[in-house]
Amino acid sequence: MILSRATILLILFLQIGFAYAQKNIAGTILNEKTNKPIAYAHLIIPSEKRGTTADAQGNFEFTVQEDWIGKVLKITCVGYEDKKIALKREKGLVIYMKPSVEFLSAVHLSHKEKEKLIRVNSFRGKRSIGLGNFSGGAYPSMFARYYPFNENLGNENYLKEVSIFFFKERRHDAKFRLRIVSSTVNKIPKDDLLDPVIVDISYKQSKVKIKMPANGIEVPKEGFFVVVEHLFIEENAVEEIVHLQVNDSLKIRNVKQKRYAPIFKGIVEDVGESVSYYMSVNGWKKVQMLKMPRSDFKKNQIVAPAFKLKLTN
Repeated sequence: MILSRATILLILFLQIGFAYAQKNIAGTILNEKTNKPIAYAHLIIPSEKRGTTADAQGNFEFTVQEDWIGKVLKITCVGYEDKKIALKREKGLVIYMKPSVEFLSAVHLSHKEKEKLIRVNSFRGKRSIGLGNFSGGAYPSMFARYYPFNENLGNENYLKEVSIFFFKERRHDAKFRLRIVSSTVNKIPKDDLLDPVIVDISYKQSKVKIKMPANGIEVPKEGFFVVVEHLFIEENAVEEIVHLQVNDSLKIRNVKQKRYAPIFKGIVEDVGESVSYYMSVNGWKKVQMLKMPRSDFKKNQIVAPAFKLKLTN
């Protein structure tokens, strides 16, 4: 198809106008009590479903549309109270966050001569799928899987080790955040039981084992969640080439899109086999509400994170 001169000029005009309608927002996130940087906090504009993650020094920068100025910017980080501010058109923005008083950290310090060990969640033989950025790379992703208190261990349960698995394709050096979170009686993620763990992995790894501090984290009677978070930082960024189907007659090929590693391994399960959530801009939602990306999923099937645990008494 040959475009007319007028059409080419119109496209160029729209591209220039779009560029001018964008603004770079940059700044730093600090602890309001210590004035020290807060690493890997998430910044999300809920109304636009867009966001990013601050780096290890608390610095952030991302591009926003002109008409987003004045909208709510939500900042979240483990161990700190959520904060909401109006999005400002400026660089050098300093955002202070208040440490949370509800943060928990219960560890098992005693030792038993006859300790009982249980390995939880074998998924051998189940179909696997990649769990990447369900937001399409628009804002940081989180996945959570519920585990009940195990009566077979007696009156006390302690989590000793968590293994996280990665999808076999498109592996990349990356960092992610691991969280251990308590549960409500209705099996909804609640409060953190452990200081956040930033995990480094290489593209060669199919899994990583993370040992809990001391002899383990005490498991509440209501159970707990294992949570993994994508960090939208430049060292995790990967470029993917995709083909977009605009309509029946128009297909745009070789479109570059930014995604963030790692791609966690997910397993296909029947509804009711497990309780898993993903984090939307409006809070935790069950994975049943995620639209499955492949046509070979049946109506009663969902995808859940592939974790393995070690529990003791």
